[in-house]
Amino acid sequence: MNKKLNFLVIIDDSKEMFQALRYASIRSRRSNGNVVILYTFNNLEFSHWKSVENIAELELKEEAEQKIKELEDFVFELSLKKPLKYIMKGDRIDCIINFLDENKFVSNLILAASASSSGPGPLISEFTGKSRLRLKVPLTIIPSNLTEEQIDNLF
Repeated sequence: MNKKLNFLVIIDDSKEMFQALRYASIRSRRSNGNVVILYTFNNLEFSHWKSVENIAELELKEEAEQKIKELEDFVFELSLKKPLKYIMKGDRIDCIINFLDENKFVSNLILAASASSSGPGPLISEFTGKSRLRLKVPLTIIPSNLTEEQIDNLF
């Protein structure tokens, strides 16, 4: 029995996120799989101002939904399917680990390396370092020097 492949991409404002999303979209199209996108935002702590916290969280959720909506067309154009979309609140690393633990249908986490000389990026550093043992799916890292055409031709 063939298991459908589902490729998780973490949504953020980095330019390398588009490389990861492109790779996941092309790979999902060629394998008849799905792109899964996860947007996380941090908990807000306004302690005495619960109503302000609620408003701020609502604004963050609306921002997440807007960002996801903008990326849906990008994914659809490359994969010919709409992505599966999720939003979680909390520490980004914990959200990713919890999401993977609760959603066994995800078969691969796709991240793209930063072109910055300061390192590969915070998620890659975390999942190849301190949190590597918490990750229960394969991690695919897209090199920062690949062009769109090179990514498209990997499969």
